Amino acid sequence: MTQPIDLPWGGGTLTVPLPDRWRVLGRLEPRTLPAAADPAAACTEALREPVGAQRLAERSLAGQRVVIVSDDHSRPTPVAAFLPAVLAELRAAGARDEDIEFLIATGVHRDSTPEEVERKLGREIAGRFRWRCHDARDPAGLADLGTTSRGTPVRLNRRLVEADLIVCVGAVEPHLLLGFGGGLKMLLPGCAGTETIGRNHLQGVEPEHFDFVGEHAERSPMRLDLEEAAGLLGKPVFLVNATMNEQAKPTRFFCGDPIAAHRRAAGFVAELAGVEVPEQADVVLANSDPMNADLRQSIKCVGNSLYACRPGGVLMGCVYCEHGLGEIFVPRCSLPYSLLRTLVRCLGGKRILGLVQKAKRGEPIEEVFVGHFALQMLRRNHHGVFSQRLDPALDRKMGMARIFDRLDEFVAWAAARAPRDATVWVFPHGGATFARPPKAAQA
Repeated sequence: MTQPIDLPWGGGTLTVPLPDRWRVLGRLEPRTLPAAADPAAACTEALREPVGAQRLAERSLAGQRVVIVSDDHSRPTPVAAFLPAVLAELRAAGARDEDIEFLIATGVHRDSTPEEVERKLGREIAGRFRWRCHDARDPAGLADLGTTSRGTPVRLNRRLVEADLIVCVGAVEPHLLLGFGGGLKMLLPGCAGTETIGRNHLQGVEPEHFDFVGEHAERSPMRLDLEEAAGLLGKPVFLVNATMNEQAKPTRFFCGDPIAAHRRAAGFVAELAGVEVPEQADVVLANSDPMNADLRQSIKCVGNSLYACRPGGVLMGCVYCEHGLGEIFVPRCSLPYSLLRTLVRCLGGKRILGLVQKAKRGEPIEEVFVGHFALQMLRRNHHGVFSQRLDPALDRKMGMARIFDRLDEFVAWAAARAPRDATVWVFPHGGATFARPPKAAQA
């Protein structure tokens, strides 16, 4: 016998048949806020009272070059819904359309297609204004700005250096290394070179504290490093960040100084997305919604819910992966899952980084971070994912997690590793929710 657990799944429903002897402790959801009835009007209201910065409309922007940095196709932020409000403010300050350019912050992701840019910015805006995707691998398009105090060489898109004003447009959501996304993350990693991105990501590589989701920015080495890097630009930066509900609809806007406004937005999201976990369960069933773009985004639901699961428990991730694998590097082969888990548990947390650096020698530095995070999770917990959009052959190539395309096999695998009367927490919107763990359970 089974008990059906319904999860939102690409506009429909996925029903996961958990064993009926398992005890579901509850469904952990973010606090629900209604979407802004008129996102552009809500954004305009926030633009009129920016946090720690002069209002855009009160500046003298005639003849000034303005670069608007937008998040890319991998993020669900409905930028087109509120972008007209930002443009209205800039025009009120004297900025001309021909002096405004959009830079799509792709980081190391693939370029957004013209169709994806139209969806992101809106067809009329994408057709009227100049836009380009950032290229992290083009040295000629990068400017060398020095090195941060943490040793990160800072190379950012040259368009930023040439701008008189930079406007960062995106959203704030739980993030595994930064505590929360948004803010100056649009510039690094969004508009940085590959080495800069990799070195910055490694700021969060710690053996016993590798998951920073939901934490204050001041405790995230990666956040502090990227904010220092952005400061090396020496350019005025204005932030327009949305917060979103579990349907990825804008609820509020935070505008102004890119650090002060972001801190306020992060505090707001923490109250909405953070859920208290009174006890850790044997099993966590986490669903990727609304971060459904690809594996790199969808898998975040597992990291977000990590501390709701006891060490040695089972993490079950249902990852929609609308665009499949995305830009995750796939090795030609891997140690089998069980052998790899035994190895990392024997090595201990402090030696995993060395193992990853040797195994990924010659690969982009960011892959070292990805590998380290995945192996630390594997050391702590059993880890399996279900997706109908991933090649089942990946199961033999990515030993850091078991990959299934059949629900019955996925559930049977988890049941074989959990107690007969296992306790379970369910995260229906794991991409927009994070677990606040018992303090003694974070290691």
